[in-house]
Amino acid sequence: MFTRIDRAILRRLQEDGRVAYSELAEALGVPRATLHRRVKALEREGVIRRYTAVLDPTKLGYKFLAFVLIRARRTVPKEGESSQVTLARELLERSSAEADFPWIEEAHIVTGPYDILLKVWVREWDGLTTFLTAQLPAYEDIEHTETILVLNRVGERWGFRIE
Repeated sequence: MFTRIDRAILRRLQEDGRVAYSELAEALGVPRATLHRRVKALEREGVIRRYTAVLDPTKLGYKFLAFVLIRARRTVPKEGESSQVTLARELLERSSAEADFPWIEEAHIVTGPYDILLKVWVREWDGLTTFLTAQLPAYEDIEHTETILVLNRVGERWGFRIE
């Protein structure tokens, strides 16, 4: 699927997305124009989705991390999107728009007894309490939740194995 050069480019960009093309081209032993063309192709194909800084939530004042499982009422899909996806999108949008709403880093539609899995960060304990006891119950499509508190983050991976 990917050439040796593609794999090397992807590995290096995962390590440092700000690496200069000239430095990367020299390290890989390819002309800069070739490297540029390959990176642009990987971007067009959607392999490289974006370049971003990875921030540490605890350094931004987020003290508590929880995973919240949601069982949602199943309703007729709106505009081709399941009610679970619609609900997850609403929660993500509200998280971005409202300062008193917890930061939802991730939302996933999952299998099993629950429909949605949220990765939720809060600055203070009462922020999680309010989220679980007042903000989520205000959504009539939420039937049940279960919350898993994170005691210790052991590790996170930001890159994918490129074979």
